[in-house]
Amino acid sequence: MAIIDFEASCLPEAGESYPIEVALAKVDGSTRSWLIRPVAEWQYWDWSVEAEHLHGISRAMLSEQGQRPQQVLDELMAEAAGCEVYADCDLDAYWLETLAQACDRAAPFRVRYLGELLCAQGVSRKDVVAALAHAKRLLPAEHVARDDASRLALALKLLTPVH
Repeated sequence: MAIIDFEASCLPEAGESYPIEVALAKVDGSTRSWLIRPVAEWQYWDWSVEAEHLHGISRAMLSEQGQRPQQVLDELMAEAAGCEVYADCDLDAYWLETLAQACDRAAPFRVRYLGELLCAQGVSRKDVVAALAHAKRLLPAEHVARDDASRLALALKLLTPVH
């Protein structure tokens, strides 16, 4: 199992957003993250200064350090191979689709909703809150894709121990 998390140019309610960073954290503790260099078609999409302050990623960083979307998608797909991929928000599936469309491809895997998995396993809300609190103490940074994904993967590991 793995958790995917994206940071984006803005939230959808602020306009048309595109993915700028993605991380994949496996429940075994391994993580990868990528900065995504915007494609030309995203040039006129929206950018939120407020979002930039949250995630700390500037347009200059993306053009200097970002990887081409095709490279990100290929490496992300290889990293996710054999994993069921979950997210805590449906926006992550949207941004995966946006990334894939920029490469003229379909999303390479399905992003499932983490809450449905936990409900299906009968995990109580109290246990979820406790696991998230524990994970946040260990990984307090927010709006950094790697830390956000790692925090959720750790909480998932605490909630669904391997037998």
